[in-house]
Amino acid sequence: MIGFYKSVMILRSNKICKHYADLKKIKKLYKSSFPKNERMRFGTLLKSADSPMVDWSAYYDGEKLVGFTYLAFDEEIAYLFYFAVDEALRSKGYGGEILTHLKQKYSDKTIVLDMEASGDVAANREQRIRRKAFYVRSGFIGAGFDSVYRGVHYESMVLGGECGKQRLMQLFKKYRREALGKRK
Repeated sequence: MIGFYKSVMILRSNKICKHYADLKKIKKLYKSSFPKNERMRFGTLLKSADSPMVDWSAYYDGEKLVGFTYLAFDEEIAYLFYFAVDEALRSKGYGGEILTHLKQKYSDKTIVLDMEASGDVAANREQRIRRKAFYVRSGFIGAGFDSVYRGVHYESMVLGGECGKQRLMQLFKKYRREALGKRK
């Protein structure tokens, strides 16, 4: 009988702020991971980084930056705006480890995310299908609603509870008001 030993991956996370040492690397990963029409201005992320309702974290394997997450949260919901893993490091278990960390950190909240709709005809349809399968393997299920933002069709997924579209809109309004300082 042949056995195998699966090494334990230990990632460390650091909070990202305006003066973060690897900010240039984070910005490069952000721009390479998300199309322009799906990105907030990087300055907007920086402006909100110190808000108590924002969790912007970088993840490292040793000294190597492997990815980052950007969430906004309240008492019940944690919304995953951005989740990126360096393209050269994908399919190596890092994404799963980062999600495990988030599931533990936000175990008292429903985690919500939007992803490009996997059923749509698109140039990256296979990537969308793989992405959805990854989230399903990680325990996410369909939220029962979708949305269109900047011309992109998104499907919403949840983990650890339920979240309706109206409730999510409440979180977005609070985020705009408290984290971004916008009145509307």
